[in-house]
Amino acid sequence: MPPATKQTPEARIAELKEQLALSDQGVSKLAQRCLALEQQLALLEKHESYDNMSLFRLTLYYDCGLGFSEQDSLPAPVSAYSAANHTVSAIFEMPREVKALRLDPGELPCYVAGVTLSDERLQASPVNALTLDEDKALFLHVDPQLYVEYSAPLPAGTKFAVSYTYYPLQLGTDDTVFYAMRRGIELSQERAASAAAAADEQRALAQNYGEQLAGQERRAAHLEEQLAAAISEKEHFRISYEAVLSSSCWKLTAPIRALFGRKK
Repeated sequence: MPPATKQTPEARIAELKEQLALSDQGVSKLAQRCLALEQQLALLEKHESYDNMSLFRLTLYYDCGLGFSEQDSLPAPVSAYSAANHTVSAIFEMPREVKALRLDPGELPCYVAGVTLSDERLQASPVNALTLDEDKALFLHVDPQLYVEYSAPLPAGTKFAVSYTYYPLQLGTDDTVFYAMRRGIELSQERAASAAAAADEQRALAQNYGEQLAGQERRAAHLEEQLAAAISEKEHFRISYEAVLSSSCWKLTAPIRALFGRKK
């Protein structure tokens, strides 16, 4: 067996530096994990009245004249959400006559598509959502909501079924990408709104200029009509004057006019 080689001080220092670097990496990973757990804990504390599946629970809020409140709500069973095929299906019955309805598809940001209500009088519209297509909406913030529109109050005992496709955007250890995506969409919306406002301003200026130009054109046309009328009147007087000069009466009275002219 060969004798052990004694490390030089430089090699020992390099080895200790490597061990220290590995130790720092471990501490860094541990700190990241602790931060992720703290974020999860904060999320759970925010929704302390719900269990994990209840964050995806559909809840119907009904207004009997005093506004929406937790007391006037009907939560769907947790089993209404199928994580296997990402669908939600529930049936609600109105406990009394209601004047307004609101559907809350869970507590988290989410993607909702194909909302269907069995009562043809009802129509659900997303609130503060990014509408992707006719029946698809992306909710980028917590507490997504859909207002249910209808023409008359719903009597007590009214039943209707709700179904839709649901993809919750869960917050947790990998939420950096989600927040970046949300901020990117918000910036795109802000830029689109700014561009639309600038286009509206340009259209307003163009319309104002067009109205001014149209007014000037109307004035020019009116002046042209007046000029044409003056030319026509002048021509009429010229023809009348020449007719008088060429008339027999004017010629017969020429000596008399000459005589009176000499006397003057």
